[in-house]
Amino acid sequence: MEMVHFVPSAQRRFALLAAQADSAPVLIDGGSGTGKSAIARWIHSCGPRAAKIFLVATPETPLAHQIMEAQGGTLMIPELGKWPLSEQKVLLGYLKTKTVPLPSSASETQKTPRLVNVRVIGTTSQNLQGRAQGGLFNTELLEKLNVFRIEMPPLARRMEEFEDIVLGIVGEITRELHKEYLRNLSKEAWDLLRSYDWPGNLREIRNVLHLAVASAKGDQIEVSDLPEFGYTRVDFRATREEFEKTYILELLKTFDWDIEKTCRVTRTDKSILLSKIKHYGISLNKG
Repeated sequence: MEMVHFVPSAQRRFALLAAQADSAPVLIDGGSGTGKSAIARWIHSCGPRAAKIFLVATPETPLAHQIMEAQGGTLMIPELGKWPLSEQKVLLGYLKTKTVPLPSSASETQKTPRLVNVRVIGTTSQNLQGRAQGGLFNTELLEKLNVFRIEMPPLARRMEEFEDIVLGIVGEITRELHKEYLRNLSKEAWDLLRSYDWPGNLREIRNVLHLAVASAKGDQIEVSDLPEFGYTRVDFRATREEFEKTYILELLKTFDWDIEKTCRVTRTDKSILLSKIKHYGISLNKG
């Protein structure tokens, strides 16, 4: 997996070291949409646990259970600062002892803490130092997580890397949509993208470029291929369905409207794809 559009150039060596440090915890700090989850997945995929499970923790399930479920692999804990202190204590205990407590319902003979081998990657958009000072985050846990701390600045502060970021994302999307012949953008398209400050960060520009690649007919992205974006334009939540419908149509055209082949190559559940096709009123008689 390429990393140029994920990691700021000044931190790439540090991120590579984090990927190679198999058991050390990682903390990825940055605002919404800056690529924290992508970095976490990249670190996992470039390390010795790449073939093992990558599990994203959810607050609805006890953290101890999720640590055990991720045995041998990586557990990403999103928005770590929002987790309750009781769960922070469980995580701290694991980082210190590599064990997790079994549930109180376990029999007396089963209550010995279970030894687990899991890589922990936490992400946050909050100031954990400030939360720790306010008693909302475990100070000792913050110290444990600071072994590898990666800062993800907003896209507006990465404009010296803007061209590499855009081309990296375009390359990723064209491979996904089987449009590798599309490799660049027109000057007018570049000018338009650079005129905006991208408050939604990497997530926002990826949404824009995904729609543009799906719409493009030639070997480069033109201004006419770019969807509306910006302060006076539409909210991307309102265009999500438009993108999904366009994406499904492009996939079907790529695989000659063969449902079985589309599902097999893209690893999509057939029932989900058929449900989407019905929802968007896509006719399978097109060829």
